[in-house]
Amino acid sequence: MIRILLIYFFSCDNEIKFTLNIMINFIIKKEESDQTIISFLKKKFRSTPLSLIYKLFRNKKVQIGRKSIRYYHYRLKKKEKITVWDSLLKICQPKITLPTKTEVNFEIIYEDENIILVVKEHNIEVHSSKSSDCLNNAVKYYLYQQDPDKYQEQTKSLFIINALHRLDKLTKGLVIYPKNPPAKKMLYNVINDKKKITKKYLAVCENNTKKALPNYISGYLWKDEKEKRMKFSPNPQQEQTKQCSMEIKKVDRGNNKLLLEITLHTGRKHQIRAILSYLGCPIIGDKKYESKIEIKNKIFLFAYKVLFNNLIFPFSYLNKKTFEIDVNLRTLFKEKI
Repeated sequence: MIRILLIYFFSCDNEIKFTLNIMINFIIKKEESDQTIISFLKKKFRSTPLSLIYKLFRNKKVQIGRKSIRYYHYRLKKKEKITVWDSLLKICQPKITLPTKTEVNFEIIYEDENIILVVKEHNIEVHSSKSSDCLNNAVKYYLYQQDPDKYQEQTKSLFIINALHRLDKLTKGLVIYPKNPPAKKMLYNVINDKKKITKKYLAVCENNTKKALPNYISGYLWKDEKEKRMKFSPNPQQEQTKQCSMEIKKVDRGNNKLLLEITLHTGRKHQIRAILSYLGCPIIGDKKYESKIEIKNKIFLFAYKVLFNNLIFPFSYLNKKTFEIDVNLRTLFKEKI
């Protein structure tokens, strides 16, 4: 609701002067709750400079109920009333673009009111700015088909369906999607906490080394701009490095191949691919990371298992649940390539 107030006062020379003040009210809906007030206002006033929004707090022009608030990170509650006083603000109405059917197919492993776990196939991007045929758009279309009214209501409140984590285009495996703001907040807070969400991968690798593989490895990743790929080293090589770590378990070997299970501790870009290449056992088909075997449109890397633990209420029902896909690697491992 917007109300315009015309306030007048007398100057020192008895001249009447007017000032225009606008009162803008918002009532917080359930799907808008549990986000910070600054995040909420940034979405509502997207065309307004951020500095001006912060200035509203300093000038006591933001109220919850009848009380001015200056704490930017206050978390909103359902049915709270926010009042903003200013004549320069412009409310941006969210543009609702309904999802359309894509050529991307996916399998649903698990779904409830909070999350959906799907399987991304090889050679499919999770997100693409160049094509509508990506996993994100396919999942959005599926959820829209399930409940069009709910999808549009969420879009109006600026909640966007997006994958919780990355998965390389050439990799096949499980991808987690939050279906509402509370689930998104909770999952984003714990996605890199191995004690709460454990992600395991299977990799079929070339056995190009006689050295024993470590059970655990940590070090640093950076991008080699010349070779256009990530590089790994146990020690930092330059300023633009990021720490990474993971566990490695040898499952099987034979026919100059290794079958490895990887448990991530960090989720850096191309982490598994770069580290295995560094250890002398590149993933089969991964030409970018020195595999001598070329396979079209895929590499033999699979995000095959997700485990949930130690989640707090109301998501504790997911604790001790394990979701796994059968990638038939035993058969694949025994094949001659």
